[in-house]
Amino acid sequence: MTTHPLRGRPALLALAAAMLLAAPTAAAATPPEHPHGTFSQPATTAPVGPRPSPPADTARYVERFEQQLSESGYVSQSGTEEVFDLNRRYCEGVVFSGLWPNPQSPYIVTGMPEVPGQAPNTNPPATWRLRQDEAVVLIGTTPPPEAYFSFDLTHLKGSLATGPVLWTSVGDPINNKTVRTQGPTPYDRPFALVVTGNGRTRAEVNKMLEASGLRGATNNLTIPPALYRLGLDRGSDEFLLATRTLLPEPGFEKALDAYRASPPIKAFRVRPQSGSGNERKPVYAPDPLPVPPLRVSGTGATELDLNPALQLLRRRIIEAHPGYDVHEEIVERGFEESNVGLQAKLFTDPPVTGVAALSNDADDPITRNFSLPDGSFAVAYGANHVATGQATYSSVSLYADRKASVSLAAQNNRLLQGSAQDFIPDQPKADKLYAWTFSRAGDAGPTGRHVTALPPTGTDFCAQYGTDRPVDMSTLRLVARAYMQPETATRPALSSLLLDRLLVFTPKKK
Repeated sequence: MTTHPLRGRPALLALAAAMLLAAPTAAAATPPEHPHGTFSQPATTAPVGPRPSPPADTARYVERFEQQLSESGYVSQSGTEEVFDLNRRYCEGVVFSGLWPNPQSPYIVTGMPEVPGQAPNTNPPATWRLRQDEAVVLIGTTPPPEAYFSFDLTHLKGSLATGPVLWTSVGDPINNKTVRTQGPTPYDRPFALVVTGNGRTRAEVNKMLEASGLRGATNNLTIPPALYRLGLDRGSDEFLLATRTLLPEPGFEKALDAYRASPPIKAFRVRPQSGSGNERKPVYAPDPLPVPPLRVSGTGATELDLNPALQLLRRRIIEAHPGYDVHEEIVERGFEESNVGLQAKLFTDPPVTGVAALSNDADDPITRNFSLPDGSFAVAYGANHVATGQATYSSVSLYADRKASVSLAAQNNRLLQGSAQDFIPDQPKADKLYAWTFSRAGDAGPTGRHVTALPPTGTDFCAQYGTDRPVDMSTLRLVARAYMQPETATRPALSSLLLDRLLVFTPKKK
C-alpha cells in the first residue's frame, strides 16, 4: 500500500476514491495471496508475474495521476488484470460451475487487494468490497479493433467455490460504442474508468484524471447506494469488474491475443487518507450517486418476417437426414433481467438457470439439458442476428454436464454466415439465416465446412488442464448470444428476435 502524505488539499481536490488500473507498480504493495481453491491463480497454471508497464502513450497519464494522488493526501493500492478461464478453473476445483462461459470471450478480471482490517472478500481478489468513499480506477489502452468489447461491472453474492451465486449487472456496461477515449476511435486508445458510489469522490477523481491529461477520455460506472450496500463489513456487497473482448477484425488476431496475455491497463484502489489510521471508516460523508438511466433495447424492427424461411430451413434440414430420428429441443429465455433478478434474489445454480450479468446480452436463450450420444449430431439453426442488423456479435455455443456447464464448442456470426445456403440455396433470405451442425457421428454423419466435430462422450474433458475432475460429456446444453444492437448500443429486445433452434438427430433403430 502506498501512502501519500496529507498536505493542504485544494477545495476542488479533496479526493475520495480511486479505481481499477491494471498492472501493479513497484510503488504499490502486491495484493495478498490466497490458497488454492480461492479465486486467485491456481498453482497448476502458469505463474502470473508482474505485468509490464503500460505503453508509452499511457505511462505519462499514470505518472501524472499518481502525482495528483500524492498531492491530495490519498492512499492507493494496485490491482491486477488477468484472464479468468472458467473451464480451467472448474477442472482445477476453484469454481463450483463453469456457469456457461462464452469461450470466444475470455473474461479479463480486475483483482483488488483488501483494505487492512476489512471483512475478508468471498472470492479474493476478483470480488471486492468498496468503502462508500472509495473508488476503483483504470488507466490504460482499449482493446484492438474487434466486433465487441465492454467493461462490465457486476454484483456477485455467494461463493464461486461452492455456489450458488447471485450475479447481476450493475447498470449498463461501457462498450466500444459508448467508451470515451483519447482520440477519434474506440480502439487502441488511452482511456480511464472510475467506479464509485460517492458523488464527491467521483468529482475529485475525475478532476485528477483531467489534470493528468485524460479530459474527455474518462468513463464513469456507478454503484448506486439505493440498490447496493457499500462498506467493508461482512454485510456489505461485493463487486466484480471484467473486460470482455471478442471477434477481432481481420489482421488483429495476434494483437488481441497479446492484449489478453498482458492487458495494458493499470488498476488502482484509492481513498482519502484517514487521520485516525482506521482504514475501514470513511473519511467523507455519504454523497450517494443516483441510479443511472438504462439504455433502451430495441428499435421496433424485428426478425419475425423471416419465420417462413426459417420453417422451410427446418424442413430441409430434416429431409436431408432420412436415416435418423429427430426431435427438437426447446430454446427459451434463459435468465431474468438483472434488476428484476436482484430484487427477486434469483440465484444461479446449474443446471437451473437464473439471473446473471446479462445487461449486454439478449437474455441468453438456452435449451434444456439434452443427451447427445456417440453416433448422433445436432443442428443449430436460426437467424444470424448480425446479418439482420439486430446485433454486433452473435453466436451459438454448446456446454457439457448439467452442473459443470463448461464450454465445448462455439461458432460466431462470421462463420455462420452463408451456412443456411447448404439447405435453402433457392431462398433469397438464406443469407439472413444459418444452420450449423455439431456432430458425434464421424464420417457416417454430416461433413463439410459447416460441421463441428465434437469429442466422444468418453472423453476426459479436464485432462487438457492436467486434472481428473469428472465432466459428463454426454449431457449438453445450447446457449445463443446476441450482443449490442448497433442503433441502441445495448442488447436487442428479446421480443424482436427469432429464437435460435436446435434439432437432435440419432440413428434409427434397425
